[in-house]
Amino acid sequence: MKTEGKDDQRLYFILALSAILLLIVFLIRSFHIDNGDRQIVIGGVFTGESTDNGWNESHAEGLKTACDEMNCQFLMKEQVAESESALRTAVGELIDAGCSAIFLTGQGYGAYSDALAASYPNTAFFCLSHKGEAKNCISYYVRHYQVRFLAGIVAGKASQSGVVGYAAAMPDIQTKRGINAFALGMRYANPEAKLLVRFTGGFESEKKEKEAVKLLAEEGADVITYHEDKPYAIEQAEEEGLFSIGFDAVYEEYSDRFLTASLYDWDVVYSRLISDYLSGRANFSNGYKLGFSDTAVKLFPYSSLVSEETKELVGEGESRIFSTRDVFSGTIYDNQGVLRCGEDERISDYELFTGMDWFVEGVEIYEQ
Repeated sequence: MKTEGKDDQRLYFILALSAILLLIVFLIRSFHIDNGDRQIVIGGVFTGESTDNGWNESHAEGLKTACDEMNCQFLMKEQVAESESALRTAVGELIDAGCSAIFLTGQGYGAYSDALAASYPNTAFFCLSHKGEAKNCISYYVRHYQVRFLAGIVAGKASQSGVVGYAAAMPDIQTKRGINAFALGMRYANPEAKLLVRFTGGFESEKKEKEAVKLLAEEGADVITYHEDKPYAIEQAEEEGLFSIGFDAVYEEYSDRFLTASLYDWDVVYSRLISDYLSGRANFSNGYKLGFSDTAVKLFPYSSLVSEETKELVGEGESRIFSTRDVFSGTIYDNQGVLRCGEDERISDYELFTGMDWFVEGVEIYEQ
């Protein structure tokens, strides 16, 4: 009897374990769409033109490359305003065309992602935002601030005046996070340097962005970077004879004064996301925050004007990123003198992606 009892217990254990494993497999694959022999169709929604030589083009190329690699058809909707009605129209048309997964590549689309996901429960939505909590909606973000930090090191070493200029669209959390990371890198290289920021109020205005660079130069900035959809700031920096550091992607040839650029690698990002989606491994519960260790961000090849000393300092910065300390760790004060992070602390992802409404020490906002 004792043997039979042990056998029964063993059988119950095996059955229970099998049930748990089946449940795990079901949960992992519950949103995997089986299209049989039909080609999977992936959709992308963009705020601008897919050939804009900037933000939208880099996403479109990344998605297309990943789809081509995995034998998926890629469809897109361009110049879709960041409004619910415009987004619903675009998404509806993509779904009618057969899309089973749709990538929302505009930051402003996040406000409507869950409502869309609820309206189309059999479609997977990937939203470039920290928002997206529906069971068929997944957020994805790239830790671009990591490479902004490295670019800041290059800027801090290159500046002779101790003033670096930063043209930015608007003071949202994403932009502030990038500004702060860049400033931390700049002051890692030059503790006395100042980052002068000029907001333009939008992500694409050639006139305002070039005017911002002129104003920053008048205030002593000799190195320029930006956070906008197109590289107008770099074009103006070239005209002014200033050093510059690019952002997002590089499509043009510049002089050696173009020192480097903080880049996303959207090919890597979209290859990872689409591969996970197709195999049923997409992380719908926690989303994605890919960074330097995933090769999702990188520096553009250095100009010949970047010194070996600067490269070594950047190497130190890379070591910091690969450690558990990351960028936003150790003693950090804001530009009002308030301690934001202690010596043995690290700012949480929650704060980084939802609550960074302040600027670090060394950042000044240029206002007329």
